[in-house]
Amino acid sequence: TGMIPRWLGTFTNLQTLSLYSNTLTGDIPDQLGKLSNTLTTLNLSQNSLTDTIPLWLGDFTKLQTLSLYSNTLTGTIPAALGNLSTTLTTLNLGQNRLTGSIPPELGKLSNTLTTLNLSQNGLTGTIPAELAALSTTLTTLNLSQNGLTGPIPSWLGTFTNLQTLSLYSNQLTGTIPAELGNLSNLRHLHLAGNPTLTGCIPRTLQDHLTTRDWPFCSPPLPDPVPDGGPGPGGGGGGGSTQRPTCTNGTVVANPSANADLVRDCVQLLTIKPTLEGRISASMRLNWTEDSNMNTWEGVTIDGAPQRVIRLELDISGKTLEGSIPTTLSRLTGLQVLDISNNEFSGRIPVGLRALASLQVLDFSNNRLSGSMPTDLGSIATLQTLHLANNSLTGNIPTTLVDLSDLRSLSLAGNRFSGCIPNALTRVAQNDLSDIELSFCDPVPPTATPTVTPTATATPVGQDLFLPLVRQ
Repeated sequence: TGMIPRWLGTFTNLQTLSLYSNTLTGDIPDQLGKLSNTLTTLNLSQNSLTDTIPLWLGDFTKLQTLSLYSNTLTGTIPAALGNLSTTLTTLNLGQNRLTGSIPPELGKLSNTLTTLNLSQNGLTGTIPAELAALSTTLTTLNLSQNGLTGPIPSWLGTFTNLQTLSLYSNQLTGTIPAELGNLSNLRHLHLAGNPTLTGCIPRTLQDHLTTRDWPFCSPPLPDPVPDGGPGPGGGGGGGSTQRPTCTNGTVVANPSANADLVRDCVQLLTIKPTLEGRISASMRLNWTEDSNMNTWEGVTIDGAPQRVIRLELDISGKTLEGSIPTTLSRLTGLQVLDISNNEFSGRIPVGLRALASLQVLDFSNNRLSGSMPTDLGSIATLQTLHLANNSLTGNIPTTLVDLSDLRSLSLAGNRFSGCIPNALTRVAQNDLSDIELSFCDPVPPTATPTVTPTATATPVGQDLFLPLVRQ
């Protein structure tokens, strides 16, 4: 604990300084600048360091690894880091509070840099073209969870050694470049949570990608089945292999005047098989293009222009067994997203922060695994967050404390680690006392959670807060 000792700067022969995963506070002291001629590794990750990244780090002529991940550093990324062009292999500045644009000078690290992680900051602007110079060395590029804009550069397709490309949860626009299909060594590709990004992942990547959060491009469609012939998908409603268009005038009345609802309709029909999983035909959702959306189970439409505002798949007599599609984030009119009491598995997708009107998110009582995405703390309108009784792991994100409107929080019955952020005790209805973790700091005796024992249905147009229900 405490601050980084200033006297470490007197160790002028020091080559490795690793103080990661402590509770160090304060700034990075200027006295460490005296180690510029010897230090090869500086790892201060997972502490609580503040202030800015020192400019003198650009003078460390032998530095190979610079990791300041998971602190609360502020300010901009120093352009001087581009001076480390003959030695630096790893630059990890993720999960801080850095702002400004990505310095184009980082493109000077083209001789040695293999890992560049600038994720979970407040960076803005476009991805600078100068980074194209890193094409022969870089294996990991993580720029996710920032505020980057503009298109995904087509020159990323020249990064022949790239294994991980993570650009999710930004404001990137345009179409996914086909050139990404040239990345024969790519194993992990994450693009979700860019609300206006379009396109698909080139199918040339399908044999070697191990994780992705975006659909592959569809193969060319076969000729339509003749009228009256059997259609695919277990009663998809069209009698042909055509993709849904929702423009027949039945599923969406007056489609030309309801373009947003047409897009919602196409999205729901597209993700329907993913939601259902391998359930019997009798258990499948009744969504087809042959019936009006107002009759679709679990779907509520409202507003002007009309949108899907509620998706509630806790349906009596049905148990869905699929996974949560990453493209749910495209249903941007949603106010309620409730898939509780099913058998959904897999991870909670990143990118749900694009649901800027969401007030209720209930994924409780499923079989979800993995960590809780930190960007859930960016859904400013959220009033209810229920994730209880799954198999979620990792830390409870500190970003949840930013949800100023949150009134009901249910996280018990998972396998979280670490500690519970103290500020969550302000949520009026919570089950934090049922989680077998300690608080990050002692909780004042006055911070006593309350629990409401029952929940009531809420009509559309009223307050969408859902009280906590103990399972």
